[in-house]
Formats: sequence, structure tokens, C-alpha cells
Amino acid sequence: MSVRELTVNQSKLEQAFGVKKLAENHYEGVTPLNKPSLNSRGVYGGNLCGQALLVAMETVPEGFTPHSLHSYFVKAGDDTIPCQFSVEQVSNGKNFANRLIKVTQKGETKYIVMISLTAKNSLLEANKNYINNQMSGDGTASLPMDFQVPPPAPFSRHLHSELETRTDFDHTNTLQHKFSPNFHNPSLTQREEAKKAAAERDLSFWIRVDDKLSHLSSNANSKLKFAGFGVVSDSLYLTSLSRILHLPLKEKLTSGGKGEHFFSISLDHSIYFHDTEFDPTKWMFFNFRAPRFANNRVLLQGSYYNEDGKLFASIVQEGLVFFHSGSESKAKL
Repeated sequence: MSVRELTVNQSKLEQAFGVKKLAENHYEGVTPLNKPSLNSRGVYGGNLCGQALLVAMETVPEGFTPHSLHSYFVKAGDDTIPCQFSVEQVSNGKNFANRLIKVTQKGETKYIVMISLTAKNSLLEANKNYINNQMSGDGTASLPMDFQVPPPAPFSRHLHSELETRTDFDHTNTLQHKFSPNFHNPSLTQREEAKKAAAERDLSFWIRVDDKLSHLSSNANSKLKFAGFGVVSDSLYLTSLSRILHLPLKEKLTSGGKGEHFFSISLDHSIYFHDTEFDPTKWMFFNFRAPRFANNRVLLQGSYYNEDGKLFASIVQEGLVFFHSGSESKAKL
């Protein structure tokens, strides 16, 4: 998916995340990456994550896709110049490959990420192979097994088709969100939430990439598909800590930087891809909570479901949070 120049026929993801190969294991973005909001310190973490996933897939055989990503945001990225990617091919196996990627700008490290890729991450394909194996009389393949926690109640409480599409949480107009009424109005579920401590409260919303890549749903190996989810995987939940703490909201939430009650930045970011059955250009349901806050750091855990209710990815992130104007004293723990 290397792209050496921009064209009018390219999708938003192609234009935003295209890379060019400079040398063996060295790549550069075609264009600079964007900030999450105009008041943010640096490049949006989801953009760094998305482009790194694409770069990692450039270095493995066809058919390998990411199954996990573990990364650290070292310094704020500059949104005026492209990022450079130095790849260390840590391992290359028949079923797994590991890539350590250092992202730099002007020689300064901005982001470090370890990405593990596998040739087997589609339950659909595994079931097909098992059936074919049984029909051929081979019988050597084991029956694929899977289980998951079901989607939480909000998944079916409000049909996403009945919810308003919001485009005002991403100044680049790449991401679209849908929120149930109680997300911005906690009084609607106040009695239910009052029974839970802050660490036990969970929030949900629907999200997708606004792009022309609907054909990606039939191609599990698409690099842009994973880059698109990288963008999705870092949206809004850190700044939604205000909602978890039941702090009064006079302003709308942003995707990062200075908010009404606190300043926040992401310290690290992990993704687990449980399956390839997802399409970032279709609506995905995200449920998350903050099980621990201490020493100005909040731990966030979340799950992503496709429209069929399949849990296809999970995230873990730690964010740095500094309250201002005494806002922490207003929190309902």
C-alpha cells in the first residue's frame, strides 16, 4: 500500500496514511499526520498508530495481519512534517512475525511501537478450512473454538440507525460518532450509575471512519483497513473521563489536549485484534471503563464490537491527567 504521490481518486485513508519506502526497513509518510484537535500539543496518537500498522504490514508476506500492538508516545509529534519509520524485523516465522518500529521526526524519537503479526487471525477462514478438511477425509484439523463476553446492554438499547451522526469531534472530518442520549446527559441513567463507583462505570458509543472503503470488508488483508482502525482506537475515551467522574460539562468533549476540567495526553497504547472480521468504515460499538486512577494516571480498558456483536478488538491505554481549577474536588467517586 505504498503511495508515492497523492491523487484526487484516493480515499481519505490513502491520502492521510500513504507511505513511501526510502530504503530497506525505512519508510516515510507521504503527508504530515494531523492533530486530534486544534488545541492539542501534537499529532493524534491514533494517526501514529494507524500509519505504524500500515508500515509493519509493508514488511511481511501477504496474508499476515496484526494481532497485537504495544506502543509508547515518547514526545509530541509535529503536524507540519511527515514521520519517518525505522523497522527492526525482530522475527520472521511461518505463522508469526514481530516488528519493532521507531517513529522519528528530524532525528528525534516520537513514538515506539512493537507490532506482532500472524498468518492466522480469521475465524471465518479457520471454519472453512476445518469443513474442507473434514470433507476431504483428512481429519487432522481441530475444531476451531471461540467464546466472548456478549455486548453490553447499550449495544441493543438504542439502535445506531436511530442515533444522530456527529462529525464535530474530529476537526479533520475523518471520524464519525453516535452517542446514546445518556452519554452527554447522565441524569437519564443517574439512578443506575449512582450504584456504581467511578471505576465500575462504563460508557459506550458508536464510531466509524468516514471513507469510501466499503470494499475493504471483503478483504481481510487490507493494510488500510488496519490503519483505519488505528485511527478509531484512540478516539474520545481519555477525555471522556469527565463523564465517568460525573463532572459538569459546559463544553463539548474533545479528542485530546486541554479540556474543561483537565489537560490529558496518552502515555501508551495497546491493541489486541481478536479477529479480522471488521470494517472501520462501518459502525463499530465501543464500550470502555477506567478501572484505576492514581498519581495523575488513568488506566482505560475498552472493547470493540462489529454490527453483528462480535468482539473483534480490545484496547488498553494509560493517560496522564492534570486537573485544573479544582475540578477534581467536584468528582463523584
